[in-house]
Amino acid sequence: MTTSERPLFVYLQRPDNGEWVVAGRYLPDAHAGSGSFRYAPSYVEAGLSWAIDPVNLPFVPGVDYPAQRYDGLHDVLRDASPDSWGQMLIRREHQLGVHATAIDFLRLSGNGDRWGALAVGESRKPHVAKLASPRLHRLDALVQEVLAIAQAKPAIDGLLRKRLFATPSMGGARPKATVQDGNDYWLVKPGLMTDTVDLALLEHATMQWGRRAGLRFADTRHHRLGIGRSVLRILRFDRRGAQRIMTVSAASLLQVQYPPVEAADSSGASYPRLAEELKRIGAPPEDGIELFGRMVFNGVVGNSDDHPRNHAVLFDLDQQRWRLSPAFDVVPDTQDDPGVLVMQVSAGRHDITREAMLQDYLRFGFATHADASDHFDALLKRIEDGYADIAPLLDAALRANMQQRLQTMLAKLRMAPVVR
Repeated sequence: MTTSERPLFVYLQRPDNGEWVVAGRYLPDAHAGSGSFRYAPSYVEAGLSWAIDPVNLPFVPGVDYPAQRYDGLHDVLRDASPDSWGQMLIRREHQLGVHATAIDFLRLSGNGDRWGALAVGESRKPHVAKLASPRLHRLDALVQEVLAIAQAKPAIDGLLRKRLFATPSMGGARPKATVQDGNDYWLVKPGLMTDTVDLALLEHATMQWGRRAGLRFADTRHHRLGIGRSVLRILRFDRRGAQRIMTVSAASLLQVQYPPVEAADSSGASYPRLAEELKRIGAPPEDGIELFGRMVFNGVVGNSDDHPRNHAVLFDLDQQRWRLSPAFDVVPDTQDDPGVLVMQVSAGRHDITREAMLQDYLRFGFATHADASDHFDALLKRIEDGYADIAPLLDAALRANMQQRLQTMLAKLRMAPVVR
């Protein structure tokens, strides 16, 4: 049996007491490009019943769940695997060729800092490295090392580079790493020399804008390091001290493959569908309204990168149920005023228009079209007022750009006055 065919045990950090347990077994079939998952008998016998993916892998003992996407890797395990940046680190560290599979990246990415509360290994006993992220006071060194990696330069700090290569599991294409500040963990994203605008500053301001508008956005901080290097850090919602929190992407909930291999792979990426999945997994009604607000906010600011991996749910430790996660990775397109969003805003429609965004109001949880319309207008006012608070954060060029964007979109989305 080859390495790519050996079973992997899926470990879960229990959301009640933090103990690591074997939740199930993943068995890949490299030749067929498929795989299956089954909850472990020991998990069942211990009286545990948390579903690691409430849609694709509901807790049903004795059932073998086939993988439908990612060449045989289950969606939630794909969530726990690296995206472009992490894959690049793994390819470089292990000299992988172009034929490396999603399963290869899952096996090789290490358990030190995966997204969410899952880990994997070949042992029937959980063996998971403790979180050991660099401390905040080492932020400058961390950023320098991350950028040196991105530019294929020699190590500045050999030990730090070794640690970064050992924890390559975070998603996205841009260079990033995790830093610890007390009991909090922050995702660090430095600006790049190739950026045409200060994207780190823009993302920080936009995330704060969403919070000022009354939406649940992850908290952020912005720093200027060294010779003016712009750096963003975003509070990770899948961590509470040493406790890792179960997290599942919207791509997994919606059962769509992202990035898509074919156009049809992402045809199910939809805000109203996601709102319905939130209801299905037990999230409260306000989460559907919150999702509606994020959809409108993305349209107003021109965030055309609102793909289904940039939305997620988490298992709330206090409420012991699934909730919509805080919003993350919200960055406006500064080149053009986008006319569409990646996710459908209503059935079959992506256009950023009032009509399209209100069309499926029932699916978000509004009782009437009038209720949805009133909420829409109140939200636009909060977004407008929120911009006044965050505009001073931006440099002059970005401030002018986003001021024009806001005026254009408010004029487009507000209800036309009734002529009497």
